[in-house]
Amino acid sequence: MEDSQHVEKDKGTASEVGFRRFGLRIEVLDSLEQIGYREPTEVQTLAVPRAMAGKDLIVQSRTGTGKTAAFGIRIAEAVDGTDPAVQALVLTPARELTLQVWAEVLRIGAGRGLRCVAIYGGRPIEKQIEELHLGAQTVVGTPGRILDHLRRGTIRFDRLRILVLDEADLMLDMGFEKEMRQILDHLPAARQTLLFSATIPRAIEAMAHKYLKEPEKLLLSEDYVYVREVAHEYYITNRMQKERSLYNLLEHEDPPSSMIFCNTREETRMVANFLARKGLPVAMLSSDLSQAKREKVMARFRKKELRHLVATDVAARGIDIEELSHVFIFSAPSSPDQYVHRAGRTGRIGRSGKAISLVAAQDLVNFNKLVRVNNLDAIERVLPSEAEVAARKSEHLLKRLRDAAISTAPEDLLELEPVARHIAAEQDRDTLVAMLLQEHFSLPPVDLDALPEETVRPQSISSQGFGRGVEGSGVRRKRRRRRN
Repeated sequence: MEDSQHVEKDKGTASEVGFRRFGLRIEVLDSLEQIGYREPTEVQTLAVPRAMAGKDLIVQSRTGTGKTAAFGIRIAEAVDGTDPAVQALVLTPARELTLQVWAEVLRIGAGRGLRCVAIYGGRPIEKQIEELHLGAQTVVGTPGRILDHLRRGTIRFDRLRILVLDEADLMLDMGFEKEMRQILDHLPAARQTLLFSATIPRAIEAMAHKYLKEPEKLLLSEDYVYVREVAHEYYITNRMQKERSLYNLLEHEDPPSSMIFCNTREETRMVANFLARKGLPVAMLSSDLSQAKREKVMARFRKKELRHLVATDVAARGIDIEELSHVFIFSAPSSPDQYVHRAGRTGRIGRSGKAISLVAAQDLVNFNKLVRVNNLDAIERVLPSEAEVAARKSEHLLKRLRDAAISTAPEDLLELEPVARHIAAEQDRDTLVAMLLQEHFSLPPVDLDALPEETVRPQSISSQGFGRGVEGSGVRRKRRRRRN
């Protein structure tokens, strides 16, 4: 394997501007123009010319950097549109990412009339077989379903030219290594392999050593691995009060947008239900949701009708949210890499971000380990008291009221001012004002389609044992871990 290439400042030497510098076909350039791509991103600038030269690549790049278009361009350029055989295969870890990659490859290859089929579980296999029989130059799919088609003899890769392993580290984390190796053993040796991964653990190195030919390794996101743009904080919380602690932190921080990570679908359901009952604009993302409901949730989130998404790692992977201000890590990550995947959802494109972990006392040793391995500065803070949360909530409401007053014409309020004075003189004025505030700041209706059906549940989540809780304000201490 070639030495790692730290190529952040290598922007190419071609005099052409935009995507023309790569010498692409006019049909591909037209497709990129129609999509709205004007200037290549860093990963595209660095990966596309190397891929076009036929090199095997290991590209360390985060979600949202344009990596899908990087390998999509290579596929659109390389495959023969007159040959109905499968010439490019993209392996992805989950249905959601499969559909996103499939849509992107279709758009980039539209000018050349290329066909692409999405292969994943949960969709009738007969329909997929029919689409494969009609001919498709590119297949995008999950390892399990691709292997199923191989065993059935309904897909052939004897004329395959390009293999893409997208989100390779997540595929390994999800236990797909055996399936991946079985698929790769079926593929022609004379192919180009492009491997994209947010992190490069030893298992990735081992797989690359066996299946890639003298790959060039592009470390395009070393700052992502250490998540240096993000402020890292953690709270030691009581296992019986964990949901309440999360709610208090959401009220205290008042983030414009956040993603809350849980380890299991059941935890996702319980946390989303708890926050929804508290009146927060929240929805959940898990593999239980259909693609239509998933798209509905994301549309509402981008319109700011929802502020909080509760998700599993699998459901969140492949979703690009540029302006996510906060990540809350509700359940303990299983590895340093998983922490990186979660915390790296915020602090993108130079924006500030904050990753907040709720840590059980018994998980503190592992948390300190992931801090050390990822070379992070993590600050331990103390959970805010109920009084502090109430005071901060009042500050937020007052600010919103004053902002609304500034944008309202004074004459529109004249008729209501006598009513306001009358209410202020009443003995039950606190109750009346509280009712008015509740009505004024009423949230959009909870999207019932994005929440699970009500189930009998315990008062709090205890599967992730959490130690003592501490109330108060301020910083307790910093834990800094730096490599010598």
